[in-house]
Amino acid sequence: MEARLLPKGFYERPADVVAVEMLGKVLKAHGRSGIRLCRISEVEAYFGPCDPASRARRGRRGRIARALHGPPGLSLVYGMHRQWLLNIVAHPRWMAGAVLIRSCIPLEPGEGDPRGPGRLTRFMGIDRGMDGLPVYDPGSPLQVLDDGYTPSRVLRGHRIGVREDLELPLRFYIR
Repeated sequence: MEARLLPKGFYERPADVVAVEMLGKVLKAHGRSGIRLCRISEVEAYFGPCDPASRARRGRRGRIARALHGPPGLSLVYGMHRQWLLNIVAHPRWMAGAVLIRSCIPLEPGEGDPRGPGRLTRFMGIDRGMDGLPVYDPGSPLQVLDDGYTPSRVLRGHRIGVREDLELPLRFYIR
């Protein structure tokens, strides 16, 4: 697979813009399961204090809220419902936000069905040890790559599992 690493600047934009453009990109993880590659097929965008579903809604208190305000392009891995969730911090300067990677399609047929954020991290071998990694760094065990694939159609809906949501649908997916 001929692919290029997405640069840090890719993540220095609003989370919803980054989320849509991450669809179809390749997630590469060198984790407990060895090297795994999958095509990102579903994501959700989260913002800062203006977003009732964001962990940054109350400012910078707590590890996750600080990470959402932190440097774009870093992984944010945290536990919820006894599973790990993978986010990539994405926002313009002086803002907050991230993209939750919800699902992917394995690039090797018959490798499993990593639909859902917990299944995705298990499939990819991602755990808390991969928190805070720069996904734009060629030496990182967690990367997002562009192999030239462009989805023909992007669908959108409301985020899943949030108590309070914005009116704007911020879940994006491809079939």
